[in-house]
Amino acid sequence: MVLVAAFVVFSPPRLVVVDCCLPRSLDVIGSAARPVNEVVGPLSTPFSGKLEMYRSSVWLGLIATLVVGSFAWENTVLSHDVSLHKHRQTRRLARAKARALTAAGKGRLSSQTEKQEKCQLTIELIDSQTQEPLFGLVRLSNSATGDHLALTDAIDRDMNWYVADPSVPLVMPAVSLQIEALHGIEYARAVRSMDLRGVSKAKVSIPLKRIYDPRADNWRSGNTHLHLMKMTHAEAVRYLRTVPRADGLDLVFVSHLRRLPDERHYITNEIVENSFQGGALKRLSQGPTRFGNGQEHRHNFGAYGEGYGHVMLLDLRKLIRPVSIGPGIMNGEGSDGIPLQRGIRLARKDGATAIWCHNTYGFEDVANWVSGELHAQNIFDGSPQGSYQDSFYRYLNLGMKVPFSTGTDWFLYDFSRVYVPLTGELTAESWLSKLRAGKSYITNGTFLEFEVDGKSLGDTIALSGPRTLEVQGRAVGRNDFQGLQVIHNGRQIHQTKTRSQKGHFSAECRFTLSVEGSGWLALRIPLEAGKNELDKPLFAHTSPVYLQVDGKPVFRPEVARDLIQEMKDNLKTIRSKGKFDTAEEMNAVLRVHQDAIENLQSQLQGR
Repeated sequence: MVLVAAFVVFSPPRLVVVDCCLPRSLDVIGSAARPVNEVVGPLSTPFSGKLEMYRSSVWLGLIATLVVGSFAWENTVLSHDVSLHKHRQTRRLARAKARALTAAGKGRLSSQTEKQEKCQLTIELIDSQTQEPLFGLVRLSNSATGDHLALTDAIDRDMNWYVADPSVPLVMPAVSLQIEALHGIEYARAVRSMDLRGVSKAKVSIPLKRIYDPRADNWRSGNTHLHLMKMTHAEAVRYLRTVPRADGLDLVFVSHLRRLPDERHYITNEIVENSFQGGALKRLSQGPTRFGNGQEHRHNFGAYGEGYGHVMLLDLRKLIRPVSIGPGIMNGEGSDGIPLQRGIRLARKDGATAIWCHNTYGFEDVANWVSGELHAQNIFDGSPQGSYQDSFYRYLNLGMKVPFSTGTDWFLYDFSRVYVPLTGELTAESWLSKLRAGKSYITNGTFLEFEVDGKSLGDTIALSGPRTLEVQGRAVGRNDFQGLQVIHNGRQIHQTKTRSQKGHFSAECRFTLSVEGSGWLALRIPLEAGKNELDKPLFAHTSPVYLQVDGKPVFRPEVARDLIQEMKDNLKTIRSKGKFDTAEEMNAVLRVHQDAIENLQSQLQGR
């Protein structure tokens, strides 16, 4: 699909047409998104004020058109590919958006030129209370123009943020600056002004005020899904050493995946393969962030697009082979005759943890949840698409225990993380054991606390009949997350608004709830909760507290029937699209779904 947006701006004595395309290759977004003066030229007339306002509205309209158009394009072409293509699209769109904000006076990206005087600026971020040094993110802008400064040697993030490593000075134009700084999601954003004109070398310390301390209550964060590409080994090690630390992550799982011929660029494959003998992950784990290994075990009918799905296998003793299944993704190698369930079972036999990726992506997710093969469910790992209702709530309303999990897939493009409570030494196994037990909540900016009758996440409350429960929840975040919601069996039953505090927002709820049957309760922020500093939609959701009457979980027959029909439809697709060398291969794949269908049908008959 090609999206063309044309806006006409009159600037006597000439006519300027801004023509922007979202073409077959998303690379054009980045190249087309130049500073506005390069595109439309200066406007200097007696009517320039009005024209600037008009031009600003035009560019804001263009931004909105790019955003809406890109998602429309994604939904029609990439609806099943939520990993590499999604990362590339999100990355380029964010950069285009940041640069296009020029015309709206929001701060354009100003590149350095050879003629500008330079200054080496060392930025030290410190905890305002403990005075301990922090890695973090900084965004620099020219105080006179509002332009954001482009830094050549720093690791860049979306929306013109850069990683601040106190041991590495930043080279920048010697101008009057505004510095924005933050660390992870635990600290308020700080703003500092500094005049570097005529200065060749400078140093500044910026105190950051903590708004929430998860470690004080023994909550430790993890990212369950990360790959890197198109980097040297040294660049990847630098990225892993600094970016998770700047984001305040305690544990990161770096994963292996295969796709021919693209995998030659996947530097994390080499890192993971060497991790079984120690390697870079062991050395990196000597720092503040711990690292674990994993693989994205996957099947696609083509190089991209639909297939059986993707599943994370974490804390492996060895890679499960084949890592990727199917001639489509493996450039003609093999067949579609191996179900993901086989690899899941092999990994579990070795003590690994199995987490389904990308929400409802793929055909084998339902079957493996029904068969009890999976430990947790990822959402928003590489894509903001999908909903809790599509996956978690359906499984939970069949009495399954479904821990919430998340990650970022390609690069750390967001602050996404999973928190679990953990005392003692942080290791991949100790952290994953809490995740498997459902003690988790996911977030990319808002901290959550939730209890029901003194029970916490993953716990089960035994009921003998109708009962009144005490429900309490709390949330804290740097950005306004618009409220706090309590969910009962997939339905919102209570909402509280946020209140602004110094440098952050919070919300609390406490109420009694009368329940009569089995089910579950969870806490989340609203589905439309604004965005974080990296321009990503805010999300936060706890794993449930479960309610069981006479030891029996909730079971909704209508959900079971829907999932049975979905699996029957999947069987038709697999038969029509799959390439199998033998009938035995095809039957092995179909059997995964047929067994799960029989399982749910048996449960329906027993009701």
